[in-house]
Amino acid sequence: MSGVSGNIWALLAAAVGGGGLAGVVGTLITGVMGRPKTRADAVALLTDSALKQVNELQERTAEAEREALAARNEAAETRRQMRELTGEIDAAVATLRSWRAAILSPTAELDRLRTMVLADPGGTINGRRP
Repeated sequence: MSGVSGNIWALLAAAVGGGGLAGVVGTLITGVMGRPKTRADAVALLTDSALKQVNELQERTAEAEREALAARNEAAETRRQMRELTGEIDAAVATLRSWRAAILSPTAELDRLRTMVLADPGGTINGRRP
């Protein structure tokens, strides 16, 4: 501490000898800014600022990863539903083709067609499964 205090007194003496109050203030500012503690404070400030930015980036990255995971899960569920619907559509098309063939058959009878339609396992009036 005596080294720093000795430097300040030396700076003050130089400033007074060099031109009065303005010189003293200017020399004091220059001397204080050149102190190692001030450099350490600047390094600490820059480090804190960098850490804040890194933390913000990590938070944004984590949020983006959560959103990406949710989107992947939603896409997987959508693909599953599409596979299920594709299977149902294929089954419906096959049923319609067999009914069409039965209706267009030269030996088609109304009672036989009704029996065929009622035997379909659709389950409800619109053919959807419960």
